[in-house]
Amino acid sequence: MSRPRVLMTTGDPGGVGPEILRSVLQTGELQDAAEITVIGPRRAVESVPEGVRWDDVDLPTLRFHGRPHPDNGRVTLLTLEEACRRMGRNEADLLVTGPASKEAVRRCGIPFTGHTEYFGQVFQAKPYMIFLTGSMPVALFSMHLPFREIAEALTKTSLEEFIRGLSTAWTRQLNSHPRFRVAGLNPHAGEGGLLGVEEREIIEPAIETLLTEGIEVEGPIPADSLFLHPDGPDTVAVALYHDQGMIGAKMMSQGHAVNCTLGLPFLRTSPDHGPAFDIAGTGKADPESTRRAVLEGIQLLGQRR
Repeated sequence: MSRPRVLMTTGDPGGVGPEILRSVLQTGELQDAAEITVIGPRRAVESVPEGVRWDDVDLPTLRFHGRPHPDNGRVTLLTLEEACRRMGRNEADLLVTGPASKEAVRRCGIPFTGHTEYFGQVFQAKPYMIFLTGSMPVALFSMHLPFREIAEALTKTSLEEFIRGLSTAWTRQLNSHPRFRVAGLNPHAGEGGLLGVEEREIIEPAIETLLTEGIEVEGPIPADSLFLHPDGPDTVAVALYHDQGMIGAKMMSQGHAVNCTLGLPFLRTSPDHGPAFDIAGTGKADPESTRRAVLEGIQLLGQRR
C-alpha cells in the first residue's frame, strides 16, 4: 500500500509555524509515515530537512514581521490559495495547515475569520471544527462567533442541522458512527428554566427529533460536567461556543489538541495554537501539536480504507 500524501503549509511566516515545522520534520519520523510536501516561503527556515519536498511559495519582495502584519498576511494567503488548488486537484490525501494570524490576513482587506471558514467558502461546503484530545473529541456548534451572538445563533433547526450534518460527515470521512453529548448553554443546563430557557425550548426538542432519526445523542448536559468522564473517540462532546469547548479540549489534551476539519472534500488537520509571535525565534515553541496533527491525520486516513 502506498504511503499517504501529506501537504503542509507553513502558516504565518513571522510566527512559530516555520520553525516548528522544521523541528518536527528534522527527526524524519513523519517522512517515514508519509510523503511530505511543504508549501510556503523557503527563506522562513534555516534549511529543509531531508526527505521533504519543499515548494517555495513566496512573495520575496516582502519582509516578514514578528507581529500581525499585512506582508505576512499576503504570504499566508498565497500559500492557502495554492493549498486549495492542490487539494482541489487531489494532489494530497491530507492537508495540515500551520498557524495563521487572522489579524494579519484581515489587514490585507480579506474578511478572514479562520482556516475552517475559509476552506468552507472556497469549496462551498459546510465545515465542522473538531478537536481531537486523546480522550473525547470536542465539536464546536459555533466557531469564531462573538459571545453576544451565540444565543441568537442557537435555534432548534440550526442545532439539528449541525448535529445531523456532523454525523453524516463523521461517518463518511472517518468510517464510524459517533455518539453526541450536547452541552447546555446556561449554568446547570438552565436548572429547569430557572437560569435560562434555551435548554427546555431549543436543545431538548432538537435532541428528541434527532433521536427519532436514529442519531445517538444525549443532553443537555451542564457544561461544567461535560468533560469529567470522557467516553472515548467515538463519543463527541458538542460545545455550543468556542471557549465552552476549547477549555475542556485544551485541558484533556494538555495543550496538544489537534484541530480536525470535517465536511470538506478532503481531510484537514492543524495544531491547536496560533502563530505566537512573542516566542517566535526563541526555540520555546512546542512542536508536539503539529506532530500530532500529522500522525493523527494519517491515522484517520487509515480508518477510511
